[in-house]
Amino acid sequence: MVNGQPTNPPVDLASNSVMLVVRMGRLGNRRKVPTSQVTVDADPDAIHVGKELLESPELKAVTTEDNAIRQWVYARSLPSYGTLRDGVYRLPLALVDHVDEELEAFRLRRQSLIDKFLERYPAMVNEAVARLRALYNPADYPHLAEVAARFTFDYRYLAFMTPQTLSARLLSRERAKAAAEVSSEVEEIKVALRTGFAELIAHAADRLVVRTDGKKVTFRDSLVTNMEEFFQYFNQRNLVDDQELANLVERARESMKGVTAQVLRTDDVTRASVKETLDRVRGEMDRSLMVRPARRLILDREVNP
Repeated sequence: MVNGQPTNPPVDLASNSVMLVVRMGRLGNRRKVPTSQVTVDADPDAIHVGKELLESPELKAVTTEDNAIRQWVYARSLPSYGTLRDGVYRLPLALVDHVDEELEAFRLRRQSLIDKFLERYPAMVNEAVARLRALYNPADYPHLAEVAARFTFDYRYLAFMTPQTLSARLLSRERAKAAAEVSSEVEEIKVALRTGFAELIAHAADRLVVRTDGKKVTFRDSLVTNMEEFFQYFNQRNLVDDQELANLVERARESMKGVTAQVLRTDDVTRASVKETLDRVRGEMDRSLMVRPARRLILDREVNP
């Protein structure tokens, strides 16, 4: 109790979550083209040209799978704007086993896609000779064994604690620093959760509009599945105990209970009811919950030869 007002207990992220570090590497597929090989009527220093080494649906499939698993893990971790580095996630303890099982399944799926790429790699190099002609450079194409080694996947869990063997002075200082960092991260998580929900609701409400000419705005099935995923894991991700947001999420969840994408397309009454609820939730988000307008999530990273 402070000045007669109740205070919330501090959020104990260290006891309720772990850090998950995910690292993925793959063969890079673009190279710069030397300006000496480009003929244009312009300052060469102002020209930046690149070439695609391989025309490979197989390599694109690996990239797509990598991006998908990053998004999948992010949707189950505690969101953050800048506290955590790319590839580092704070994962609720309640979801660790669930995520670990999927990461192992992903490892197998990914390796299968890599094997298909490696099987086609020699042929694709030969195709690149004819496709790139004067821009073809044999040095851009490593041997098969080296290419295989470029595809890496590793993940590990980390827990951070202040060593108890420090002197009393250092222990007090480090505990204060850790508390300040956790406080900052808690605010990051709260804002990111709110922003993610606000974007989700705004997108859904906009897609459920019926235009003045009576035609419905089209939308993909992912409009519903993305909301279902957010609802499913919200309680585990809400370690910051944001009750205001939890109440709004519950109202949106109730409005979508039993509702499929097909129902929203064909049942005008349900469509209008869901949109009305989402518009109200959206309005309350705008009025009472401070959110940031955009989220930056790096999904793609290549390892170049």
